[in-house]
Amino acid sequence: MSPPRTLFVADTHWSHRATLVGGRLSLNRPCATIKEHDEGLIARWNAAVRPQDTDWHLGDVFYRCPEPRAWETFSRLNGRRFLVRGNHDRIGQRMPWNGPVADVARVHVTCDDGTAAWHSPPSGH
Repeated sequence: MSPPRTLFVADTHWSHRATLVGGRLSLNRPCATIKEHDEGLIARWNAAVRPQDTDWHLGDVFYRCPEPRAWETFSRLNGRRFLVRGNHDRIGQRMPWNGPVADVARVHVTCDDGTAAWHSPPSGH
């Protein structure tokens, strides 16, 4: 078994109709229905995140999602999950995360290929 990884995701917006093609957010996620959108996100999540991996969700997990659907969706996701709260996380913050919900988190990332990761882009100076 390969070692666990740490992954990051943001703005999944499960059940948020405005993310679909023609929606007011202009994200143009190519799905005909919100069910297709949500099922596609779950499938892609589980293809990328293994059960032993850690995933940091950087806000806006569910929006306008019925709470029972949020719980059902959350239960189907692989990995150890942590939330850094976004502005649409009233329902998301009630899910059984693997640690306390944070408003800010400092996470040290070391990349295998030697690249550096940091919060602010380089200034070029």
